[in-house]
Amino acid sequence: MKNNFRTIYSICALSLLLGNGLFAQTDPSYRQYRFNALTLNPAQAGANSYNDVSVLGSQYWVGMPGAPQTATISGNYKLFDNFGLGGTVVADENGPVHSINASIVGAYHLKLTSKLKLSVGLKMSAINYNVITSELATTTAGDPDMLENLTTGLSYNAGFGLLLYSKKFYVGFSKPRVAAMRFNRMDMSMYVDKKSGYIAYTGGDFKLSNKVEFRPSVMTMFGNGGPLSLDFNALFTLNNLLDFGATYHLKGGVGAIIGINIKDKLYLGYAYSYPLSRLNTVSTQSHEIGLRLKFGKEAKSADSPRFFN
Repeated sequence: MKNNFRTIYSICALSLLLGNGLFAQTDPSYRQYRFNALTLNPAQAGANSYNDVSVLGSQYWVGMPGAPQTATISGNYKLFDNFGLGGTVVADENGPVHSINASIVGAYHLKLTSKLKLSVGLKMSAINYNVITSELATTTAGDPDMLENLTTGLSYNAGFGLLLYSKKFYVGFSKPRVAAMRFNRMDMSMYVDKKSGYIAYTGGDFKLSNKVEFRPSVMTMFGNGGPLSLDFNALFTLNNLLDFGATYHLKGGVGAIIGINIKDKLYLGYAYSYPLSRLNTVSTQSHEIGLRLKFGKEAKSADSPRFFN
């Protein structure tokens, strides 16, 4: 039985640590942040000058058994000039670890100057994590400790975030979860981050010509003793119609991003990533496909962080 405990701990730890390139927690990561701004930071609610619904599907390490895959849907509504509401649903599978997270977010936007705003956001979440023990190979047939799944049950959590932004740059900081996670049958605190770490990101919009904009960005996830996660994106926008560029995940992978803006209402994006670690002996590709639908009247003079448009 002790050997099976070690099996559960080891596999769960591997899944939660390596699953999507993050530290010891179960929050998935992404290459196309624009489709999941609300999952990164509740202060993003209402930051754009339009309302939208976004869908993002991520498949990592194609062909490897138990490879992580994530589906995200979010809605962002600018209720007033200084207040936004939103909601997200994230379903994630990472080896034997399956989770679903539904959140409601709200943010207040304070105008600091004629061009600069500060947003403060809060998030309330309902979360369920399950470790499907039937997907694990064991050394003892019929072990009772392997017949019942590990689960957190339906648990509740909260998060907060800050966003300082203008039309030309933005800086964000958030903590997605403040309360601890607990499984029903075993103490997983040695392997699962009881609370999430922190997310920080920044980016800008540089006009290179009348037709070309350069939009670099950096995002990091850190804290609670886990290894640093660092992502770099470098995007070019042509005629406000076509996006293309490169993405790099520290010690993880390198890839390309492309997106097209259709009549300024529908946006379709795709990202490909190639692992730079030993994972490339098992799989050479990860994919993300995103779709966003804008609705409502866009205010032309609104100050919104261009990277998330």
